[in-house]
Amino acid sequence: MTEIRDINLRIIFDSRGDKTVEAEVITREARGIASCPSGASKSSYEVETIPKKGLENAIRDFMINVKPKLLGLDSSKQEEIDKILLESDGTKRLENYGASIILSVSIANLKAASIAINKKIFEKLNEKDQYYLPLPLGNVIGGGKHAKNRSIDIQEILVFCNNSINIIEAIEANIIMHRKLFKLLSSHDPYFAGGKNDEGALVTRMPLKKILSLVNQARKEIHEEKGYEILIGLDVAASSLWNGERYEYPLEKLSLNDEEQLNFILELVNEFDIFYIEDPFHEDSFEYFSELSSRNPDILVVGDDLYASNEDRLKIGIAKKASNGVIIKPNQVGCVSKVLRTINLAVNSGIKPIVSHRSGETEDVFISHLAVAFDSPLIKTGTIGGERISKLNELIRIAEFLKDRAKLNKLK
Repeated sequence: MTEIRDINLRIIFDSRGDKTVEAEVITREARGIASCPSGASKSSYEVETIPKKGLENAIRDFMINVKPKLLGLDSSKQEEIDKILLESDGTKRLENYGASIILSVSIANLKAASIAINKKIFEKLNEKDQYYLPLPLGNVIGGGKHAKNRSIDIQEILVFCNNSINIIEAIEANIIMHRKLFKLLSSHDPYFAGGKNDEGALVTRMPLKKILSLVNQARKEIHEEKGYEILIGLDVAASSLWNGERYEYPLEKLSLNDEEQLNFILELVNEFDIFYIEDPFHEDSFEYFSELSSRNPDILVVGDDLYASNEDRLKIGIAKKASNGVIIKPNQVGCVSKVLRTINLAVNSGIKPIVSHRSGETEDVFISHLAVAFDSPLIKTGTIGGERISKLNELIRIAEFLKDRAKLNKLK
């Protein structure tokens, strides 16, 4: 029933119009389909998404040399499948086949195995009586590499609703914030023309503190109108600002050393009531992550480029008490089994796993199931746009399926 009968690979396009891979794993009873996203702002510790030899050559090579190794195997044995996939690539960073192929096949295999035994993907990953749905963490203002460096210097200003009564309300609150900020930018930024970045977030050249003031104004107005408790987050993506010696903010006309960066982040946190702060320092700055975390134990300090969803990197962060949250992006490590090891390490160490999309997304909804399976408190999926909404709509379907077995997470 779960024996792999066939595997197909095809080139498709992501939300930026870049090529990626969609995989089909076919058993006697089921067909699992999955695809791999790609990032613009990347950690140097994540695996390659696109293979060095190019997608066409890599797909041809995979079908000749790897597919025969997988045919006839039991798709329910995920670790065995992933081991063959990783060994077949033969490189630490998946340079031969890339996450575009390896991860797509890995997730498609998981989906096929789930369908074959009539289980939802999140149940196959972690079957239990009670699940906690993640709160959508939506980016409403975008900058950095996701806006081609033509907006604010940091990568994202994010929001989530902490007092929603259900997942629909949580999703809608972010959409309302997005629309409210569109109106505020239209009246406060004379150059704003409705532009959006790769993930559908609004772009503006207004100074960071001025735009944060508008975000605070928007959330206060929405609280008065709807009663929603909106919390604010920042994804600094500081590795993109780091030149090896200093953090450079071109729009803000700032050039900061490590200590000045720490003070700048502390200033933003205190002045604008920031609850969530992601990658406030570059990807090797465990010490300054630790310093920020020790000074702000009541907020979420989250590592993305710092960890690259890598179990060994996370072990270092845990030992140094660098953060209390870790971003989980499956394509950073390239297969389901490695993602699960990192999540389990985080959960067992009291670190919150926050499942995330990438800037170049597909309509695949795997990350929605991954977040639900392990009670991720937040899920980064964007706020609007078809490839973002697909993940959010899947959360609605999951909540409907679980009924009373699903509760909505809450932070603070």
